[in-house]
Amino acid sequence: MILIDTNIFIDHLRNYQPAIEFFKSASKRDDVLFSAITEAELLAGSANNEQKKREILLQFLSYWRKIHVTNPIAVLAGDLSREYKLLIPDAIIAASAIINKAELVTRNINDFKHVKELKVSSPY
Repeated sequence: MILIDTNIFIDHLRNYQPAIEFFKSASKRDDVLFSAITEAELLAGSANNEQKKREILLQFLSYWRKIHVTNPIAVLAGDLSREYKLLIPDAIIAASAIINKAELVTRNINDFKHVKELKVSSPY
């Protein structure tokens, strides 16, 4: 199981070829997750002022399984933020991966490498 971080989606939306290839291979899997925090971060982008781009984003996200922020995720995220000095969005994403026993796929390995409970990899 993998949980994809926001930056990988951003790379895809910017037509970065390695990200496009990553998502092509991910589309063959049935164990791909993303956090509701990622959805919020992506929707916050100014490109979503254009309704068509917003619809394209939401359609793309619909291919993957969204993990909602539950109370256990919030509690663990608070602990991770305090212990590892993670920003709350990053802590929620990390907690979502840990609770769902998923590997976090991100370009920001350094942000998460100290979280001993978390398996992290870079897709490219």
